[in-house]
Amino acid sequence: MSYDVSIGDFSGNYTSNVAALFYDHIPAERSRGGLHELHGLTGRQAVDVLRNAFNRIHSTKINGWSHDQVGEPGFCARYDAPNGWGSAIGGLIFLSQILAACAAHPRRRVTVSA
Repeated sequence: MSYDVSIGDFSGNYTSNVAALFYDHIPAERSRGGLHELHGLTGRQAVDVLRNAFNRIHSTKINGWSHDQVGEPGFCARYDAPNGWGSAIGGLIFLSQILAACAAHPRRRVTVSA
């Protein structure tokens, strides 16, 4: 199963195996949380949600930081899919792609299906 997200000329998908990354950082306010919170928002509105998500992601990374480790192994271990289908890095790239598409299409509506 995967998340399918589109806005404007962007259409992308990513595995739901890293759903915890999305649910942990995009709280339920209008829907059930995670990427579903973006559904029906304009690009402009979704940019605000995603900006807050990236701020939460940064806080999670900082809270798990260890001075003797290169990269973010704790963060990745928390969100990488145990079956190898999906990673924290892949999920972050997907969120970045959505953010860029929303910024490029501020008046269009986001659709999310899973």
